[in-house]
Amino acid sequence: MKRPWACEVSHFKYFASMVYYIILIDSRDIIEGGDGMHVGVGYGDDPNSLTAGLSAAREALSKAGRSDPCDFAFLFYTARHDAQALRNAVVSVIGNVRIVGGGAAGVISDSRFGYAGDQVALACIWLEDAKCEFLAEGGLIESEERAGERLGRRLLSINVTHDSPVMLFYDAIDNTRGDVRILAATRLLAGIERTMNFLPDLTGAGMMGDYMCSPTPQWCGGETPESHCALALAFSGNIRIDSAIMHGCKPATSYYTVTKTDGQVILEIEARPAVSFIEERLGPSIPPETWPFFLILGINRGDKWGRFDADNYASRLCLAIDKERGGIVMFEPDIVAGMEVQIMYRSLEHDYMKPKIEKVFDGLNGRRPVFAVYIDCAGRAAGYGGIDLEDAVILQKTVANRVPILGMYTGVEIAKVQGRPCGLDWTGVFCLFSVQR
Repeated sequence: MKRPWACEVSHFKYFASMVYYIILIDSRDIIEGGDGMHVGVGYGDDPNSLTAGLSAAREALSKAGRSDPCDFAFLFYTARHDAQALRNAVVSVIGNVRIVGGGAAGVISDSRFGYAGDQVALACIWLEDAKCEFLAEGGLIESEERAGERLGRRLLSINVTHDSPVMLFYDAIDNTRGDVRILAATRLLAGIERTMNFLPDLTGAGMMGDYMCSPTPQWCGGETPESHCALALAFSGNIRIDSAIMHGCKPATSYYTVTKTDGQVILEIEARPAVSFIEERLGPSIPPETWPFFLILGINRGDKWGRFDADNYASRLCLAIDKERGGIVMFEPDIVAGMEVQIMYRSLEHDYMKPKIEKVFDGLNGRRPVFAVYIDCAGRAAGYGGIDLEDAVILQKTVANRVPILGMYTGVEIAKVQGRPCGLDWTGVFCLFSVQR
C-alpha cells in the first residue's frame, strides 16, 4: 500500500515537548436543526491551501449528496496550511457556515489518512431534530483550573446534565513565552467538575498542528481564527455519542508506590530516585534518553487484584527526564505520592480495536448510527510508534462505510475511564454519533 504521508522519525523528538494549554474566548452560539443528523466528509492533501480546501469541500458535499448549506462544519489540518486561506476555500464551496476545529498532526477520512504532511479533513454536518450549542471562553491563560471553572458555569447555565453529550476541542500548544509549555487536561477537567459538581458525558481532544509543536490557530465558529482557544460543543435533542477507548497497553510489572512528586515530575518510587528505579527494571537496552514518549505508566482505577481490564486504566506518558533531580516528567500531574503505578508495554497488534468498535455499534439498541469521530494520539501513528499497522486502516476496515469517519491525530485525548472523563495518553478514542430511528 502506498502510504500518503511524508515523515521523518527524527522529528519525533520534538513531539515529546508538546504542551497542553488553553485560553478560552468569550462567546456562545446555538445551532438547531429539523431526521436526526446528516454528515459528509471530505479529504485534501495538497501543499496549496486553496487547492486542499476546495478538494475537501467538494468531496464532503459529494459524499453527503446535498448542496444546501450545512449547519456547521469540522475542519482539521496540519500546521503547513494557511488557516485563513483554507477556510476561505472551504466556505467558497459550502457557504459561510460556522467552522470549528484547527490544528492536527494528521487526519483520517472514510478511505484515506495521512500525517506529517499537507492533510486536511472536513466534515459538513446537517442537524435535524437536534441542537448544538457552542460555548467558548477566553482570557484564562494563567490557570487551567480557573478556565474549567468558568466553562463549567457556562455549561450549567444551558442545563447540561451528567448525561449530556459534550465535545471539547482546544488548542494544546502554548509557545507564547519563548518556550513550549504543557498545561494539563487534568486541571481543566477538575475546574469544570468543581463548579458543576459532576462532569458531563464528555469526549474531546487537545489539538496540535504537527510533531514539532508549531502554533496553529483554532476555529470557534467565527470568520477569523483564534489563538489558544477552547470550544465546548453541547449536543441535545436526538443526538447521543457513545465512545470506546483504544488503549493498546498492558501491565509489564507489579505495582510500585510513588513516594515523592513535584507537580508533573515523579521524583521517587519506592523511596528511591525515580530514574534509577525504572532504569533497573527496564535494563541497559532501554536507556533513560529513550524514555520520552515511550515510557508509559499505568494507573489502574479498577480492582487492583482483579482480572486485567484495559478500560480501567489511564495511561500516563513520559515527556522528559529531569536529569538534575533524577525525576521523570509526565504529561499530566495526576500521579502523586502514595499512588501505585505499573510499567506498561505496548501491544504490537491491533486485534483489540475491531471488537471494541463493534461493541459500540452493537450497543446502540435500535438507534441509527450517523457519524464517527476518531481522536487518535499522534504517537500511535505507525511512522512514530514503531509499529507496522495503522489505527486508521483498522478503523476504516471495521467501520466499513457504515457511517462517515472524521479522524484527527492529536496531542491529548479525553474520554471516560470508570465512568469519569479524564485526559489520556497513547490512546485512540472512537466516538459514534447516533439518532433515534
